Amino acid sequence: MAAIAGKSAKIRYTSVTGTSSTDNAATITTGLAGANSSIQITSTARRHWDRSSTAVPELYLNSTLVPSTAIDEINYVQGIFNLNESRSSTGVYTIDCHFLTSSYLSGGQEWSVDFETSMYDTTSFDDTATGSVQARTFVPGLTQGNVTIERLASTGGTTGPIFYDRMNLQNDVIVELITSGVSRYEAYGYVTSINPTAGIDALTVESVDITLDGPLYYSTT
Repeated sequence: MAAIAGKSAKIRYTSVTGTSSTDNAATITTGLAGANSSIQITSTARRHWDRSSTAVPELYLNSTLVPSTAIDEINYVQGIFNLNESRSSTGVYTIDCHFLTSSYLSGGQEWSVDFETSMYDTTSFDDTATGSVQARTFVPGLTQGNVTIERLASTGGTTGPIFYDRMNLQNDVIVELITSGVSRYEAYGYVTSINPTAGIDALTVESVDITLDGPLYYSTT
């Protein structure tokens, strides 16, 4: 098993507003053994979609709009339509969307992700079959994730460092945390705290906390 060097960790953040784009080529992953199909926008530069846009992304097959009843989920983070059915690869799929541009964050190469599911205790102590309960039982609840970025403080925003802008304006971000090559974690989130530190005769560093808003995805393409 190969180790991944920490220096490979990179961070990207997105633009605040999206750019409208139509008739984008898309690639279908056909469902295997009854699994449902997924269709992803082909351009890697247009896979982060703007959730704040009033125009919902639309999927077309041979220039005909695919009905919303055939779509199970729109993955705004990775530019994917997850369908509720299995489809063949016959035909030409295209996508209309508002995409966000993304840029690498200077001075930031260290990050951590904590993603967990809340577990609720469902143990019943009224067990007439055995007269006693020997082990607790649980049911999974909601999931939640948090990202912490440690970086060299730098300018880049319109009124201050880039994350100050996002937190003050309450704009969300898509964080793209690259582990090695193109493999990465991706999610929407909100900047919840920024903690700059300036030591004596030392570089100014800052810790940025981001609460994830929605699922955490992983991709190798």
